[in-house]
Amino acid sequence: MNKENKDCFVIMPISTPTGYSNNHFDIIYRHIIKPAIKKAGFKAIRADEVSATNKIIDDIIDRLNKSAIVLCDLSSNNPNVLYELGLRHAINKPTVLIKDDITKSIFDITMWRWMEYPSNINLGEDKTIIAKLKTAIIETYQSNENLDNINQAKEQVQDSHATKNIQNVNKENKENSGN
Repeated sequence: MNKENKDCFVIMPISTPTGYSNNHFDIIYRHIIKPAIKKAGFKAIRADEVSATNKIIDDIIDRLNKSAIVLCDLSSNNPNVLYELGLRHAINKPTVLIKDDITKSIFDITMWRWMEYPSNINLGEDKTIIAKLKTAIIETYQSNENLDNINQAKEQVQDSHATKNIQNVNKENKENSGN
């Protein structure tokens, strides 16, 4: 029996960067990100939650490659997060981007849509943000499935054209050779 992959790997700052309150991103993860992922029907996992005693980067790369979807929090423009996002984009798999409202946008990422959340979020008012994030996760995952179907259709059309072109070349060769 083939079990559908429902892993959602989360890439985000783990430690607290300058300008943020202590454990800020852990709170965002536990109270916003993780509940939204669960409501979207996926299983959230962050690198610091993996208990295997292997090389961390190997596990991160493996999860970036194999996870059904990745959620990336760009807040604070953390270089490790940006590196991991680059790896995920290189393999062209579905990724949801979010950032807080105090993080400046990075030029190279402005072509992608992201969801913004207030940096000073009141955890009692997080239901709207969780609902929006849940929708973004589901729609991103589904749009990637649709893109896969579109790409398959394109390949089939291209294969069909290639087959016709080969048949035409073979026909021309036969005609030119007098057979």
